[in-house]
Parts: sequence; C-alpha cells; structure tokens
Amino acid sequence: MGLFSFSSIEVDGQQTIINAADNNLVEVAQHLKINIPAPCLKNRRRDGCCKACLVEIDGKRDYACSTKPKSGMKVTVRTKELDNIRKTSIKQYKQNIKDGNTDACDCSC
Repeated sequence: MGLFSFSSIEVDGQQTIINAADNNLVEVAQHLKINIPAPCLKNRRRDGCCKACLVEIDGKRDYACSTKPKSGMKVTVRTKELDNIRKTSIKQYKQNIKDGNTDACDCSC
C-alpha cells in the first residue's frame, strides 16, 4: 500500500479517480467521456428542473446533477430504460420552456 489513497468510482464499467473539484456525477462521467444530459445544471437551473440526468447508483435511481461522488459507487448511465426516460424528460423540459413554464426546481438537484 502506497502513501497516497485515491477515491475511485465506476461509471458504466469504467473506473476513474474522483477529483476534489468534482461536485456531482455529471462532472465525474465527463472524465470518462460519458455524457449525462443535464440541461438544468448547465443553465444553473434557471428554467426549472429537467430530470434528464437520471442514473442508477448502486442499483437505485437518483439524479446525477445532485449526487456528490463517493468512493466505491457503481453508476450506470446507459441502459435502454434510462435512455428512454432521459429522452422523455428532455422532451418535456423543452416543452415546458416553450410554454413558459419555468417553475422552481422540485427535485433534489
């Protein structure tokens, strides 16, 4: 065992080191070139909550934009079901913006 201890996380079967600057799972996935759509996060939630960043963390669903990475987590981004949920969420998010419905975020992000 060396002097340094690294915190790692698995995203879609790929291991990566968690950086101190990583605030959420969206940022961690970017290190691996895995895109987790999160338009609300990128827009600082100014248009309401998109719910498009749904992932599975150790078998339970949660939002990647609001989940702080922890060592040992196993995150699943790409499954057919999650992809379909995200696609529907993004479609609804865009429709809400088009309709002028920009209520405050109602999820934990």
